[in-house]
Amino acid sequence: MRILIVNDDGIHAKGLRALAARIARNHEVTVVAPESEKSATSHAITLHRPLRARKTDNIGLEGVNCYVVDGLPVDCTKIGLSHLMRGKADIVVSGINHGPNLGSDIVYSGTVAAALDAVIMGYKALAVSLAAHAVDNINTAAEIAARLIDGGLFDGAHENVLYNLNVPDLPLCRIKGLKAAAQAHTVYDESVELREDPRGGKYIWITGAMRQISPGDKTDVALVTDGYAVITPIKHDFTAKDKMETLECKIKDIKLQT
Repeated sequence: MRILIVNDDGIHAKGLRALAARIARNHEVTVVAPESEKSATSHAITLHRPLRARKTDNIGLEGVNCYVVDGLPVDCTKIGLSHLMRGKADIVVSGINHGPNLGSDIVYSGTVAAALDAVIMGYKALAVSLAAHAVDNINTAAEIAARLIDGGLFDGAHENVLYNLNVPDLPLCRIKGLKAAAQAHTVYDESVELREDPRGGKYIWITGAMRQISPGDKTDVALVTDGYAVITPIKHDFTAKDKMETLECKIKDIKLQT
């Protein structure tokens, strides 16, 4: 198959190289990545300046066409599919992200957004993240992603679904298994810190720790914490369909014309 690989950690990211090298064993791979890290850019695209894409051969991936884009992760997906591969892609894979994309992370994640944009464009897509920033076992995530692709995850008709894979930072032999799981309800305990640089200038640093709200042990957060690789199906339709009837009742008597 022809597979486009994108990411949000940039063209030189360890996760990108590991993923592309593993998938290229059995498939034709094209890499299109930002020239620098663009984490937490969500579904932003570049509209107010021109973008440039250039081919590169200095990231150590023999036999893989690699391109650098001076833009955002979603820009890479659009340029990769529409221009560089000219629609000749069977699957888009985004990652491997250096850090988890669990619970509410998917709202902020450039990794997830780059894959989700492919789904919006009509392609099959997988987002891959390693649930640790040290990425000691990046090849574990690459191996599991490759096995999902080769094992039939994308067989059958396109269902407008993005598969979001999160893998614990463990050797493959210590992964307990592969589970399908729902997205946890998580929030970040935000902290906005005001700091001062050596010249007396003020700057702000946003930090925060994740806190899981949804109970139970079958969410993506709980299962990854327990040592399972977890895959969550995601759709880009945000409509709360179970609230439509209630909403119609609330607004039916509201008059817009007097």
